[in-house]
Amino acid sequence: MHYIAIATFSRDNKTAQEILLRRRNYVYPAGLKNAQSFTDVQGGRAVILFEADTAESIQRYTADWPELTFDIFPVVPSEKAWEAYQPEPRP
Repeated sequence: MHYIAIATFSRDNKTAQEILLRRRNYVYPAGLKNAQSFTDVQGGRAVILFEADTAESIQRYTADWPELTFDIFPVVPSEKAWEAYQPEPRP
């Protein structure tokens, strides 16, 4: 399943530097892949696209980053999005 996570963190330089240093050597939990991530150029936010086998792997990930606040949303990959939102055919 795919998830979008919006991580919010303090905009002060010290916190941002600590997060960047930890992120470089971070090992993701089993069953969780960071497919793509973006950092807000104004600071304070990151948007991450995860591919996860289970929601438990995301919970383990968020527990490793207590200084961040996460908003997590399940998403449908674009190649399947239309099928997900099409009404079921009626018999």
